Amino acid sequence: MDCHTPLILPSLLAADFANVASEVKRAEDAGAKWLHLDVMDGNFVDNISFGPAMVQAVRKHTEMFLDVHLMIHRPDHYLDRFVKAGANNISIHVEAEYNTDVETTLKRIRSSGVQAGLVLNPATPFEAVKPYLGMIDLLLIMTVVPGFGGQAFMEAETMPKLLEAKKYRDTHNLRYHLEVDGGIYVNTAPIAKRHGANLFVCGTSAYGPPDMKVAMEGLAAAVS
Repeated sequence: MDCHTPLILPSLLAADFANVASEVKRAEDAGAKWLHLDVMDGNFVDNISFGPAMVQAVRKHTEMFLDVHLMIHRPDHYLDRFVKAGANNISIHVEAEYNTDVETTLKRIRSSGVQAGLVLNPATPFEAVKPYLGMIDLLLIMTVVPGFGGQAFMEAETMPKLLEAKKYRDTHNLRYHLEVDGGIYVNTAPIAKRHGANLFVCGTSAYGPPDMKVAMEGLAAAVS
């Protein structure tokens, strides 16, 4: 899939953790091709979600592309576990601390046969990711402060950076996907698309409605 094809990614964070297998199947039956998994360590962000064991459990129930977002410090330390668990893309934060070398970690992800992504928080300037844009497959612009679902879309703080990322990609003939995550609904997804996004992570807006297939179709139509 090229970096211009729009795609809706349900976020497992909004699913019913007591019924993971059926929730994964529900996303697949609703037409999802990629599934987004948010890993939170209670340190980098003020919340704890799940780890490699959950990724492995999900992998047992689907062939969908697993887009794993590591909201953790020391992603380099845990990287191999997520590769082994079955991740297809692993995204790390440019803000990650505690001796994490972003360039080395991105190279390790790719050398493991997995796609590499980089994540930018709303408060972080676009300049922070520029040195690494030639070595990634995906750039995720967080459109909320990471850590919890259900937050409002931060248009003013994030859309200028998204547009800048698109212009940089086009100017330098790069191919990374532009992903957005946070507050993505039928009214906000088109805003992100106009600024360059092609991957749209949808938690509450995908898993929340009783008919997930109808919800996914509506979201897809909003960015088509």
